[in-house]
Amino acid sequence: MTSILLRKAQVVDPRSPYNGQTVDIRIVDEQITAIGEALEAENDEEEVNLEGLSISPGWVEMHSDFADPGQEERETLQSGSMAALRGGFSTVCLTPNTSPVIQSKSDIEYIYAKGQVLPVNLYPIGALSRDMKGEEMTEMFDMFSAGAVAFSDNHNPVTNPNLLKMALLYSKTAQMPVVDFPFEPKLANDGQMNEGHTGTYLGLKGIPNLSEELIVARDIELCAYTEGSLHLSRISTAGSVERIRQAKANGLNITCDVNLYNLLLTDAALHEYDSFYKVQPPLRSEEDRKALIRGVNDGTIDAIAVDHNPMDVERKKCEFQHASFGMAYIEQAFGLYGAELSKEITLETWVQCLSHGPREAYNLGPIEIVEGAPAELTVFDSKVSWTANKADSQSLAYNQPFLGKPLQGRAFGIFNKGEYFKTES
Repeated sequence: MTSILLRKAQVVDPRSPYNGQTVDIRIVDEQITAIGEALEAENDEEEVNLEGLSISPGWVEMHSDFADPGQEERETLQSGSMAALRGGFSTVCLTPNTSPVIQSKSDIEYIYAKGQVLPVNLYPIGALSRDMKGEEMTEMFDMFSAGAVAFSDNHNPVTNPNLLKMALLYSKTAQMPVVDFPFEPKLANDGQMNEGHTGTYLGLKGIPNLSEELIVARDIELCAYTEGSLHLSRISTAGSVERIRQAKANGLNITCDVNLYNLLLTDAALHEYDSFYKVQPPLRSEEDRKALIRGVNDGTIDAIAVDHNPMDVERKKCEFQHASFGMAYIEQAFGLYGAELSKEITLETWVQCLSHGPREAYNLGPIEIVEGAPAELTVFDSKVSWTANKADSQSLAYNQPFLGKPLQGRAFGIFNKGEYFKTES
């Protein structure tokens, strides 16, 4: 039996009766067994002093690409996990766009086998269609039985509405989360950034809001028709937020997430053709960014995702139109929130959207700071200022745009798998 006593931790958990209080927390064999003030230490119990630090349910990253197997020059399960730990994430859900694609029971088992020795929980997302081509459904139930937490074609949108309809109907048999990235590529026409004044000034092809909102509207209708459960991934426009808000008001079982970078930045970040800010969905207008913030605060948007998408130098250090989409910043995510968003989104809402929202969308089971709950926790300081640098980065990614930028707030460790894993800070 392993027993750990956490001393003087300030609880940040909107679902806990201890929210806002400074308490001691006892963890025995991966479970919270006692919470209170000045708990008496038991024999041979490890004590961890967290005075001045905060603690919350462990943060969950909903869709990150660790490129393993097959593209380990970009990231590995080991490097990605250590980067996630440094960012304060106790769980990472991995996208299926590996080589080969995650689309079979053995592919799911590979992720779990490699993840056993890592501090972070790695949960695979299975491909929705074979080879993510949008033509034929995968063996979803076999993957679900092996541990797939959701089904998605990642950045490949499900352009075939009948395939999505069948997946939604099939998923109802076992509450298998179906995820779609709402995007109509034919409307984007090889666009490189948001359609708007900045794109026109730069002479770059635009990706219109309509390319997202058209598919959001379609997916809402399919969800209503099938009475299924649908998660819309990477929402980026004001129109999408409003459509989802109305769908939820109508009682549809829809959840959604937004990428953190769409809350932080607008397309103005691209004024110097910096490919580090070339992402999909693209950085949008300030009007869209404000609408996304409102969606987070009123609960229309259930979760905030990082969408960590590491690239090597060859994929990013090239002409803008040839550069790959994607940004890597899982280590700096919380510091960016503190520096740029903490006046617009409360810390409790951050925890809601990083802990509770993702777990509910993917049916991962609740984690709350109450007696009897699983001990999967994140320890952090929301006030400390720091600057990230390449030498300390755990990620292999070249495309880290926030190195050298002032940050506020950082993770100090996670409690997971019965242990306290400190960050390398």
